[in-house]
Amino acid sequence: MDLRGEGDVELTQRSLVNRRVRLTDGDVLTKYVFPFWDREWNVALTLLDRFGSPPSILHLPASVEQDHVRIPARLRDQEPVERWKPEQLRHLFHYDPWWVFRGIGGVPDSVKRAVHPTNISKPFTLHKHHWKVHDVAFDPGGRVNAIVAKNEVFLRRDFTAADLDLEATWPKVATPKG
Repeated sequence: MDLRGEGDVELTQRSLVNRRVRLTDGDVLTKYVFPFWDREWNVALTLLDRFGSPPSILHLPASVEQDHVRIPARLRDQEPVERWKPEQLRHLFHYDPWWVFRGIGGVPDSVKRAVHPTNISKPFTLHKHHWKVHDVAFDPGGRVNAIVAKNEVFLRRDFTAADLDLEATWPKVATPKG
């Protein structure tokens, strides 16, 4: 299934590595960009793992325009890590196939513990078939279009909101303190 319209550039999680994010008044150089979405598949916030600075959050989705990522926000709209509340992240989902949050610098342990269970980079079973998430595709309007997965014989399937209940497929299991 092609998730792009005519002239659109597909935005996927795996394409959000080492990107320049264009805001309305400047650019942010990032190592990783992580959209976080809710159970209705709407992007609630975008986390920027910035070069040379601690991570920040923007409460808007990202889009792709030609060769850059765009978020319609100002530089000062970035929420610094010291203002993050673990409870604001616990009910969301994200896809981090590299498990960046295990070693991300400048993030309190309480936030890392809240983020860890929100990562859907874990195998799942649906109708007696085993799947492993390969990527996540987003639309320009701030929704998850599909969770792209492959089975044991590498057959690709694009799962949509009609196919998966996020909370049932990836139940949140708290990570232990320490």
